[in-house]
Amino acid sequence: MNFHFDDAMKKKVLTYVSVALITILLFFSFYKMSSLKSFLSGLVGLISPFILGGAIAFLLNKPMIYIETRLMGSWKLKNAHKRTIAAICALILAIAAVTLFFWLLIPQLLSSIFSLVDSFPSYLDNFQRYLDHLIAENHIDLTEIEKLFGDLDIFQRLTNVVTNALPEMIRMSYSFMSTLLNIVLGIMSALYIMLDKEKLCRHVRIAVYAIFPQEAADYLVHVSDVAVAIFNNFIIGKAIDSLIIGALCYVGMTFLQLPYAILLSVIVGITNMIPVFGPFIGAVPGVFILMIIHPVDAVYFAVFILVLQQFDGNVLGPLILGDKLGLPSLWILFAVCVGGGVFGIIGMFIGVPVFAVLYTLLKEFFAYRLKQKNLQFADFNDPVTLPFHKKETHS
Repeated sequence: MNFHFDDAMKKKVLTYVSVALITILLFFSFYKMSSLKSFLSGLVGLISPFILGGAIAFLLNKPMIYIETRLMGSWKLKNAHKRTIAAICALILAIAAVTLFFWLLIPQLLSSIFSLVDSFPSYLDNFQRYLDHLIAENHIDLTEIEKLFGDLDIFQRLTNVVTNALPEMIRMSYSFMSTLLNIVLGIMSALYIMLDKEKLCRHVRIAVYAIFPQEAADYLVHVSDVAVAIFNNFIIGKAIDSLIIGALCYVGMTFLQLPYAILLSVIVGITNMIPVFGPFIGAVPGVFILMIIHPVDAVYFAVFILVLQQFDGNVLGPLILGDKLGLPSLWILFAVCVGGGVFGIIGMFIGVPVFAVLYTLLKEFFAYRLKQKNLQFADFNDPVTLPFHKKETHS
């Protein structure tokens, strides 16, 4: 007996088999979550130079295109030679900019750190005298405090810290060398990616169109275009915003005559890359250091960071980023919390652009579905307009 499968039957069988395989994969993923997480961590660590290279190539793509098309557009060279020169120049300029930044910044940072370390004992003594005066003035009972510190066994904790210091230093040295090697490999892979980006993109598109139906492949290409645009706008805009915030923090701390302005401004500027919570995360080390040096300065610094964050969130951030992300404030907060809960600090940074991509695609999907139902809307906040209205009947 011969069975004949028509196209409809083949599609049904393919759909059922795909659903079954996805279900089995999800089941074993949840059942072996720890093993899967360990495997993914090892895989990410193995390919981390190429991930770093892709990130560097992504950031340097526009400078490379500018050099290739604007500065070298009239040169009588082959396109391949222009691309090679533009990619190398973009990498050299990026390395030079980073080197210059650290060359100007690191001496002052080291000076601030060494000064802080040298002065820390005297700061602690002053802080201890301040606490003693505060306790004597307010008649605070020290019994519970002494009991608390007695239960903590501080001496044993310090002994453990000293005992574990040498293995920790060895581990950090190995981690530093491994990170340095990954950076070198990442720069090399970034150069190759920039040189062959059209060929790589073409290979990926060929694979997508070979595996998926044409409509699905078209949509995946559209998703990649949306993701590239959103990530590009977010990263460049946030970097400019953080640079300005770091500079304003240094100017404000200098005006207020607060110590360690360079060190704390760098911390605030770097953590400002994290949306919503970044300035507050960066303010914690500053408040702690200034609290030990002079508690009043810590209050001034905290109030100043709060004002600076409000300026960034309401004036500077919208001026630089505009509405390029298209995310309401509630969803930005949601993206930061979820991303931070799942992937930590990195998740807090990339959670916003990832969620912005999903939000944009959902808006497009809702618009498509409403169009199919002959409903019209311009934006989520606009009321839905029905294609017809029922006439009122009067009795």
